[in-house]
Amino acid sequence: MEKSNYIFVGVDPQNDFIDGSLAVAEAEQIIKPINSIADEIRKHDGTVVFTRDWHPEKTPHFDKWPVHCVANTRGANFHEDLNIQPDDIIINKGTGQTDGYSGWEGRSDKGETLESIIEPKTPHEKVKVFLGGLATDFCVKSTARDIAEHFKDDRRVTTYLLIDAIRAVGLTPTAEEEALSAMKEAGILAISTEEAKKMIQETI
Repeated sequence: MEKSNYIFVGVDPQNDFIDGSLAVAEAEQIIKPINSIADEIRKHDGTVVFTRDWHPEKTPHFDKWPVHCVANTRGANFHEDLNIQPDDIIINKGTGQTDGYSGWEGRSDKGETLESIIEPKTPHEKVKVFLGGLATDFCVKSTARDIAEHFKDDRRVTTYLLIDAIRAVGLTPTAEEEALSAMKEAGILAISTEEAKKMIQETI
């Protein structure tokens, strides 16, 4: 029996979503749990991925939102307290004229995608994907649902939402609740970072 492969996907922990033009309330509180789960996964030879909005200066996306995360600006940089290691994979999204909510449509500088990273490499490999980041009701939801949808018929892949490592924009009073419900309906399991770490530690 093959051991599980662990993957963490940290969605858009960028300055503009934490203290910039599209700051999400309490967003800085996700950094500590994200660093914690990423460290655990690295210890178990897993893969740590961070997605980021990497927008051009002009895009129809800015008709809907304030200008944010323009490539190579401070706002697009990851938060300074985020622990990123050289082997971590950075996926750029929203690089063209699309909204780029989902990390599924992005790719790394080497051409890696979430699909190529998550896809089990053998018939029996179990892949556990953990997600955290910003924002619950937009990019986290879109990324998580795309992963779950693609692998819905593949019992080797399980997707988990880290409920203490996400925060929502909350344009409406029910937006966060609706996003959580949509992810649950997609088969994504909501757990805490500590529960995730325990699961990883207990797996032989």
